[in-house]
Amino acid sequence: MKKVLLSTLAAATLLAGNFTGTTPKAEAGAVDTAKNIITAVVAKFKDVSGHWAESVIAKAYDLKLISGYEDGTFRPNGQITRAEFAAILSRATKLPTATGSDPFNDMKGHWAESAVTQLVAQGFINPSDYPNGFNPNTQLTRYEMMKWIANGLMKSNASFKQAFEDTKNTLLPTPEAVKGQISADKVPYIALVRGTGIITGFEDGSLRPQSTTTRAEVAAILLRYMDVEGKDASSYQALNELREVGTTGTNLTSISNYHYSNGAAKIPDLSKITSSAGVLKINRLIVVDARTDTPKGVYAPLFLAEGYKTGAYRTFVDVSFTSNLPEADIITINKGFANSLVTFNRLNRSLAEEHGLVTLPGDPRDFLQKGKEKRFWITSSLRADGWGYFLQSDTGGNFSIQNK
Repeated sequence: MKKVLLSTLAAATLLAGNFTGTTPKAEAGAVDTAKNIITAVVAKFKDVSGHWAESVIAKAYDLKLISGYEDGTFRPNGQITRAEFAAILSRATKLPTATGSDPFNDMKGHWAESAVTQLVAQGFINPSDYPNGFNPNTQLTRYEMMKWIANGLMKSNASFKQAFEDTKNTLLPTPEAVKGQISADKVPYIALVRGTGIITGFEDGSLRPQSTTTRAEVAAILLRYMDVEGKDASSYQALNELREVGTTGTNLTSISNYHYSNGAAKIPDLSKITSSAGVLKINRLIVVDARTDTPKGVYAPLFLAEGYKTGAYRTFVDVSFTSNLPEADIITINKGFANSLVTFNRLNRSLAEEHGLVTLPGDPRDFLQKGKEKRFWITSSLRADGWGYFLQSDTGGNFSIQNK
């Protein structure tokens, strides 16, 4: 981060009436502990004390990523514009500086022109995303932020480029993805930031990509981005799960102690499994580690409530099923397939409804009508040790797993 660039940006933002140019003594090195930095920032800004991001704001301010306003406020819940985020992101990145020309006519002479030009040259911002101009004063959406950050990750380490490719067909662990509210082109960008923990979402599991974002959220997110930038994508467990689902249809080996006993397999190979009960297609098989009181795995919040414990791995299977029975009967269907890897057990109905997951109703007779294909989620479990499972499709594709 060049001092000249910082000075230019600080002066420009001050002239624009957005931020203050002064800094507390904490930034001058008078104090060097996190506690004292927080104390200094809280004393400087009258609206930071007690805010959920109090310590985050203090750290971001101490690093000169984001400043405050001339009236003595920080406005942590204030919205961020594209220009403001560009200025802050340009300070946060450690990517090599790059040269280029400003591709946006509406940025000529703007206080954030140098920051936007720099981010375009570094690959954070794709000019084709803004064919009608950058519109710097437009409020930034969470998806824009995610995409810029994901682009930066891919520029920082080639492993993130591969992770991007691997997650194009993944299932994002958020209700919006289940409900079809996130288009396919956005999935891999969101997967990179979700899988690395840069953006984890809200308490209800949503990511809200179309919503705007706040100054406090930006401070927290960019501090996380700084920790991830340049690292290897494979070092992030959640991202590994998303990558495996994107390439094979399951996160089995990323989250559990199971391995394939006949080499790697892909869930789409199980596109047709016929029994006397009907015809089954497995679309995805998601695994959550439920061996402890706190379910583990990137998909845990989507499928299980906190405190759920089985002492085993829990599976959630996205299936398409066409019944051959004149009247649906779950016991008969389960006997027909006779494989505990896939059992027709319904999900927790209240959680499924909340997250948009279609599952078996209490009475499946009208739902599973003979000859009509239905797509829904079912659940079962995998033993924690000393077991194996096997499934084979009509076309010879097989899914054989075991653990120690």
